Amino acid sequence: MKKIILPVLTVIVVSLIGCFGCNTGGKNMQSIISDGMELIIEQGEHWQGKMKIFIFSVKKTPQLAVWIENEQENYISTITATNKSVKNNWTSAPKEGRPEALPVWNHKRQNSAEQIDIVTSATPKGSIDIQIDNSSLTNGQEYNVYLEINHSFDYNDYWTENDSGVNGQPSLIYHAKITAGVAGKVRLTPIGHGSVDGSSGDIENGLDSFTTALAIIKEACVVVK
Repeated sequence: MKKIILPVLTVIVVSLIGCFGCNTGGKNMQSIISDGMELIIEQGEHWQGKMKIFIFSVKKTPQLAVWIENEQENYISTITATNKSVKNNWTSAPKEGRPEALPVWNHKRQNSAEQIDIVTSATPKGSIDIQIDNSSLTNGQEYNVYLEINHSFDYNDYWTENDSGVNGQPSLIYHAKITAGVAGKVRLTPIGHGSVDGSSGDIENGLDSFTTALAIIKEACVVVK
C-alpha cells in the first residue's frame, strides 16, 4: 500500500488498480482518498481496450480526469488526471497532441489561473491511497464533481473511423453533486459527452449512440465521511 500526502486538491497523475468499491467486496478499481472524502472508480467490462499498431494488437487503458467546480460552475481544482493527458505525451500523435481525448477538462484547466503541481506515479501492482488536504472546501457548501473518460479507437456503428478520427466514441462526462462536510455517498452518473474533435469544451447532450464507452467504468461514486 502506497501513501502520498499532497497539497490541497493538486493534480494527482496516476494509473492504478485499487481494492475498494462503492459496495464492499469490490475489486479492480481506482481509488483516490482525501481527508474526509473518497472517490471510487470501479473498472467496467471495457476498461481495458485494444489498438492496432501495424500488425500488432496493443492493450490500453482509458484517459480520464476528475475535477471539482463550485455551485457557479467555476473550476476549482483537478483531483486526478492520467499522465499522458497532463503532459500531452502521446505516441504517434500530431504536434497538437490529442485535444479530443479529454476536451471538457482541457478547456476548464486552460481557462483557469490555477497553477498545477504534477506528481507522477508508475502503475502500482496493488491498491493505492492518496491522502489530500481538502481544506479549501467550505463545509456546508455544495460542489460539483465531474469525471471525464475516453478510449481512443473506440469505434462503433455510429462513431466510425471515417467520421470520428482517432477518437471513435467521444469522451463521456459523469457528474455528482456533493456537500462538503456532510456525510453521504453519491454516485456519478453519465450526463453527456465531449467534443469529438476537441474543438469545444462544452458538454454535449445525448448518449444513445454510445455502446462500449458506457462500460469503461462499472460504477463511480464520491463518499463524504
